[in-house]
Amino acid sequence: MLDAPIPADIDNWLHPVTTEGGQLSLMIAEHHRSDVRVQSFVNSLRQKHQKPIAINFLPLDQIRELKAKQPRDTLNQDFSDNQKKVVAYFRKAAKLQASDIHLEIGKGGTTHVMMRIHGDLIKVDAISKEDGEDLASTIVLSMCDVAESQFNPNRQQDGRLRKDFLHGLNLFGARYAHTPAVYGLYVVMRVIPDDSAAPPTLDMLGFLPAQQKLLRRMLQRPEGIVILSGPTGSGKSTTLRTFSAMYLDSTRHLRRLMTIEDPPEGHIEGAVQTAIIADKNNPAAVSTAWVRSISAALRLDPDALVVGEMRDNNSAQTSITAAMTGHLLLSTLHANDPINILERLVTMGINPALLTDPQLMIGLISQRLVQLLCPECKKPWSAVESTLTDDERDLLTQELLAADNLYFRNTEGCECCHMGIVGRTVIAEVISPDATFMQIYREKGKLAARSYWHRTLGGITRNTHLLHHINAGLVDPLAADRISPLDEDRWLDLNKEDVSR
Repeated sequence: MLDAPIPADIDNWLHPVTTEGGQLSLMIAEHHRSDVRVQSFVNSLRQKHQKPIAINFLPLDQIRELKAKQPRDTLNQDFSDNQKKVVAYFRKAAKLQASDIHLEIGKGGTTHVMMRIHGDLIKVDAISKEDGEDLASTIVLSMCDVAESQFNPNRQQDGRLRKDFLHGLNLFGARYAHTPAVYGLYVVMRVIPDDSAAPPTLDMLGFLPAQQKLLRRMLQRPEGIVILSGPTGSGKSTTLRTFSAMYLDSTRHLRRLMTIEDPPEGHIEGAVQTAIIADKNNPAAVSTAWVRSISAALRLDPDALVVGEMRDNNSAQTSITAAMTGHLLLSTLHANDPINILERLVTMGINPALLTDPQLMIGLISQRLVQLLCPECKKPWSAVESTLTDDERDLLTQELLAADNLYFRNTEGCECCHMGIVGRTVIAEVISPDATFMQIYREKGKLAARSYWHRTLGGITRNTHLLHHINAGLVDPLAADRISPLDEDRWLDLNKEDVSR
C-alpha cells in the first residue's frame, strides 16, 4: 500500500503494485519520468516508505492496461443505493457466467429477477414492483452513456451502461433494453464478458478439426465475404471476435482490421473498433449510418473489415461492395443454415449473380450452442432408461447413437457445476463453396447443393457435429434435440439418388 495518495494530476501516469512479500513497485509512464511532479512524488514516497521501492518505466499504454485490470470494489464507490443494487446484479451475473439479466417488472405484482445461465433462464431474486421500476429508471437516467434523456416505460428504449459501473467485474460492457409488457415492463440487460486478454480458440468454441482447417483457410484469403449465421444468443459475436483475433495473429498484426459495430460487443486487441452513431429510434437513420460507416471505413486504408451485422439491403450491398474492392469482410446474418444465408440476401435485394460467385462468397457458416454436461454428476443411460417415454427411447436408439455412450443432465447439480451444466459448445456447419457448389445451387436449388457439399466436399452437418458430442458423453441428447433435431439429417437426406449430379 502507498503511504500517500497519488495526486490526481499525475494519477494516470503511475501504477503501484505490492507483492505478497510486501515489496512495493511503482510503474511510471516512460514519457513522464522527468516530470517535476512525478519526481517530487517519488522522492516524498521514498522518504515515507520504510522499505526500498522498485521503480519501473513502461509505455503509457501498458500503464493504462495495468490500471484497467486492477480490481476495484465498485459497490464501495460513491454510487446511489439503486446503482449499487444494479452493480450487485452484474457482479452476480459475472460470477455465474450469465449472458443476460432479465427483470419482469410487475409480473404477479412483483419484479422477478432472472439470469440466463448456460442458456437456461434461472430465477435469482424477487423484489417489489416499485423497486424494479426504480432500478429500470435509475439505469436509463443515470447509468448509461448511450441512452435517451427521459425514462419512458410505455415504449421501447435501449442504452449502454457506462464503464465505471462495470469496473473490476471483468466485463467489457452491458446493453440495456426494455419494452412494455401485459404485466408491466420487461427489461433485458446483455452481459458482455471481457475476454480480450485470451479470446477463445476455435477448439475452445467447439469447432471440429476439419472445420477449423476450412476456417483458417478462409481467413487467409485476401478478399471475399465470410458470413456467420445463427439465432439470437448463439454466440455469433464471440465467434466473430475469435475470427478477428485469428486474422490479426496470422498476419502478425501487420495488417489493419477495422470493425463497424452497433455497439462493440467485446474488445479485439489490435483492431480499430468503431460504433454506429445514430438515433436508434429512427430505422432510416440507423440504416444510413451503417452505409456511411462502411463507406468511411474503406477510405481509412483497412485490409479487413468486420461488419457487426447485415441488417438490410443498404448495409448488405455496401458490405458486398467493400469485398469486391479487395477486402476481406466478416459479418453476421440471421439465417437458419449456411445456404439460407444466400436466400436471405436475395430477399434483401442483392443480385443473385453476385451471391453465387465463389470468389466473393468464400465462407458460409451457421452455428448453434448446446449445453455441456458436468462430468462429475451426469447420469448414464442405465440411470434414466426406465424414465424415458417410448418416443424418446425410439429416438435415442437409432443406429447413429450407442446407448453405452449416452449421458443425461442431473438437474440437481453438484459443487462443480450449475444444475448439471458447466458451459456450452458450438455445433456448426462450415461451407467453403466452390464453383460446382454455386452452379448446383443456381440450377437445382438448396437441397441439391447441400447434398453435393455433404457427399462430395465432405461437409460436416450440424447433426453430425451434434452426434459427435453426444457419443462422446458431453451433451444430453434429449436437451440437444430441442436445439437441433437428432434425426435432422435423415429427413433432409435426398436418399438414394444424388440429384447434384
